[in-house]
Amino acid sequence: MSSNTLNDEFFGGEKASGLQTFDAFPKTRQTYRVPSSRGGALTVVLSLLCIYLTWHELLQHLDGTETQSFGVEHTIGHSMQINLDITVAMACDALHINVQDAALDRVLAGEILKKESTSFDDTSAHRLVAIGDRPDHVYDVMARAKKSKFGKSRRRPAAWLSREDRSSCRIYGSMDVNRVRGDFHITAKGHGYETAGGHIDHNTFNFSHVVNELSFGELYPKLINPLDDVTATTDERFFKFQYFLTIVPTEYYSETNGRSLLTNQYAVTEMSRPVSHYRVPGIFFKYDIEPLSLVVTEHRTPFLRFLIRIINIIGGVLVSGNWVYKLVDLFAEYFRKKKRSMDGMINGRLGGSHKD
Repeated sequence: MSSNTLNDEFFGGEKASGLQTFDAFPKTRQTYRVPSSRGGALTVVLSLLCIYLTWHELLQHLDGTETQSFGVEHTIGHSMQINLDITVAMACDALHINVQDAALDRVLAGEILKKESTSFDDTSAHRLVAIGDRPDHVYDVMARAKKSKFGKSRRRPAAWLSREDRSSCRIYGSMDVNRVRGDFHITAKGHGYETAGGHIDHNTFNFSHVVNELSFGELYPKLINPLDDVTATTDERFFKFQYFLTIVPTEYYSETNGRSLLTNQYAVTEMSRPVSHYRVPGIFFKYDIEPLSLVVTEHRTPFLRFLIRIINIIGGVLVSGNWVYKLVDLFAEYFRKKKRSMDGMINGRLGGSHKD
């Protein structure tokens, strides 16, 4: 007996019907394979819906979701680091730098911070403007939050400058202060504090300045603060620049990788004006620390769960589309039958009237 005969006998008759009954993958009915404009339109709509939902899920996966919560700040009274990089349009020998806080402690900032002669250049700076909500996400903040020390000035080194170009002073560095309300100020020697050498000539006063960096906490140069690259100029000799800063201790936490970052955000308002010769001109940064802390938590969907969600979206859209197609087909068939019955009744009436 040939192999073909054996195959026919084995797969024919009752054996074949038994295998067909056991088949777990039913085949598409022949009537469903007939192309139609309605089916083509539904296919296009479902494809666009799948693309939109997939794109929306991808954006959520990349951006993540963030929640903000406030809590009581427990570190009031401890030390805090101030990072400063500012250029003032006066000679370094004519400036006096101090910090005085609510605890009546005084920090001789001029002996801690570094000073170097430089030129005054505000071409890359901007005026202080209102800053809205920060668009930065936790992931972006942590990516830029790398510890660093103050690098070299973006201006030309003092050795390259002529005597005329050394008329300004760059003040930069970090210092520790009490974590309480305080006042950090830059004034002229002999004004505000008694110092050796007497008063400085008033005609040399020019408190125009450029703030390259002003932050609180550990120094992260790539994080943007409200006063970074801000300039303020004046033609008045006796002029008082005042910045009122409200500091909010902030923690960024990522649930995806478990990393956290402690830093300080601040909001700033300016109130500057000319003053009389009996007042103290200068640059004043008055800061206050909120008793609340902000916690910004980020959550991103793991990649495997993201793939499962995409598969569920596509599968759900296809199944829902199949139901919609069947319902549309059912209603279309119902209205077709109703129309045929109505047409039959009309034709019957017209035929009866002709016979009469």
